Amino acid sequence: MDNLIEQLQQLGFGEYETKAYLGLLQEHPLNGYALAKVSGIPRPNIYGVLQKLEERGVVAAVNTAAGVVYSPIAPQELIRRLSHHIGEVLTAAQRGLEALATPAQETYVQNVQGRDYLLEHARDLIASANDRLLLALWQPEAAMLAEALEQASQRGVAINTLCCQACPQECGNCQGNIFRYRITPDQQAHGLIVVQDAQEMLVGTVGIQATAIRTRQPGLVQMTAWYVRHSITLAAILTDLGGSLERALSTETQQLLTVVGQGDSWLESVRHLLDSGSTASPEKTVL
Repeated sequence: MDNLIEQLQQLGFGEYETKAYLGLLQEHPLNGYALAKVSGIPRPNIYGVLQKLEERGVVAAVNTAAGVVYSPIAPQELIRRLSHHIGEVLTAAQRGLEALATPAQETYVQNVQGRDYLLEHARDLIASANDRLLLALWQPEAAMLAEALEQASQRGVAINTLCCQACPQECGNCQGNIFRYRITPDQQAHGLIVVQDAQEMLVGTVGIQATAIRTRQPGLVQMTAWYVRHSITLAAILTDLGGSLERALSTETQQLLTVVGQGDSWLESVRHLLDSGSTASPEKTVL
């Protein structure tokens, strides 16, 4: 009951209006005196509350020989009316805000703090994608974004997903072409990347303290997309070549990769990550 009261109040009902409607749902028709007893609304307030509900079309008054009694409209009818009204208000508010707002700079960089806000921005990018999405994520975030990704796929958005956790089997949350390669170590904080239509992106880390940036800055978007594609490409090549890779590399190249890896071969470090998790090669796909 407490949840219902809170939910109706969030939809614009006052506390007494909510209690009156819920009281009538449980027992009706009732006159004002009886409803005050059932709902716990003070008697001096009950008729003013009923008048407001009647004006909103939430209750109907009927004259009887014993006086006026009240009945509620059905819950499904109430929800239908509220949905219609809220939809109209939101549409009008959107038009007003868009007319008032200064267009966002194409090169903006927005800082995002907190896991809930990070996921909210990720869902927004996925929901507004028109052409394609490029993602790199771990299973917990894939589960949280599953519904938005499924809807994008149904709209015809091309999706390429790098599963950084290298899940050995389909979890059903990722969409599109799925590349399962572990390219980052197991750690408490892990990455999340969403690149939308090669125009806008969200890049962040998810953990105890989740942080991210969202931007349309072309250089950053392009570099991030290249990073994801190169990660997939490198992981696929290393997996296919296996132990024959070193024989194909010159001494100079191996020395170069050692320098890049700060003492250890960078390719060996990546190979160790790949070996620590299962991999699955999808059909060859142009990223």
